[in-house]
Amino acid sequence: MIFFLATFVAGLGLAVYSMLHGVERPKAPGRQRPSAVFNAPAGSTFGVMLGAIGYLLVTRTGLGLVTILIIGLAVASAVTAGVIALISLWALPYSGTNTGGDTIQGQLALVTSPISASSRGEIAFDTDGVRHTFAAQSIHGSEIPRDTEVVIDTIEDGVAKVELWSTVEQRL
Repeated sequence: MIFFLATFVAGLGLAVYSMLHGVERPKAPGRQRPSAVFNAPAGSTFGVMLGAIGYLLVTRTGLGLVTILIIGLAVASAVTAGVIALISLWALPYSGTNTGGDTIQGQLALVTSPISASSRGEIAFDTDGVRHTFAAQSIHGSEIPRDTEVVIDTIEDGVAKVELWSTVEQRL
């Protein structure tokens, strides 16, 4: 009984870990996507299911320990296989792909060409040693002078919608 309770609690701990740290972990060199099989949510599912099924069978039935362990492993494996299928079919196709604006939302940038209420300016920022420039306009329709720090809100049709860093900083 203690084994199944400990397995259940370990599964819950792993679930909390995956909620706090996310599914995607740093990938090994050369890998494009995180593993669908070896990840925190799959391990959490297996631990919670094995612990819950095992505990219920130990306390509510007269089955032997070997039978309980076989049933628990079978149920935990089946449910974990379902979670792995869900992760690999639903979540992983989008991991490791550059989705454009999503990857630079919140990026600090510098105005390199003034932004006016009626015309676009230009911003620039560096990531991983590469300089990126975008046409830009203010999300508030205000003028933003050259050499002003801004934060990228979204990118629509190749145009960055930006907000003054000082405004964002006040909200923090």
